[in-house]
Amino acid sequence: MKFGLMFCALFLTMTIVSAGSGEPINNFASRQETFPAPPADRALIYIADERGALTPLPFEQAATPLRADVEARSDWRSYVELKGAQAATVIRNNAPRFYLFVPDVSSPRPPYLVRLTEKRGARRVTALAQKGLRGFAIATEEIVFPRYRVLGRAGGMLFMEIRARDLLTDGEYALIGSDLTRTATFRIVSPTN
Repeated sequence: MKFGLMFCALFLTMTIVSAGSGEPINNFASRQETFPAPPADRALIYIADERGALTPLPFEQAATPLRADVEARSDWRSYVELKGAQAATVIRNNAPRFYLFVPDVSSPRPPYLVRLTEKRGARRVTALAQKGLRGFAIATEEIVFPRYRVLGRAGGMLFMEIRARDLLTDGEYALIGSDLTRTATFRIVSPTN
């Protein structure tokens, strides 16, 4: 009985004190993840730095030979391309957090986070057109699977966070939506490089 009580007391002590820090857990609110306030400009895509401050990502204009404005006559595999071999923005964090606004509708369509490949001095991702449909889709194998989190709503818009499910490897990336004139691009370079 004494051993059981001592074990319970030890377990409760370990539960109340965080591992190795000596800080009580009763300060739980201070340990919760914090998010940036929604920025004023809702048209931009932002990245958070290590302090949570938001910086807008520059947009580049992408192009595709697919005619996204008309119904496709057949299934077609092509590409979306950005000029230049590298993005101007370098991120030295393998787990970046992106923030943006999307329309507050039943199925919001945030842009895809994609890994780009270099091809003849340009950056590309595979795009697909499907017979009978307008627009294009990005090849599934080139999409970085995201975690979406809605942080708030205001004025018919959702303010949300996008993170990759896994750490990003070094290379070229983009957030690509239906408007190719507004493609946010960046390059990941590991902090150790």
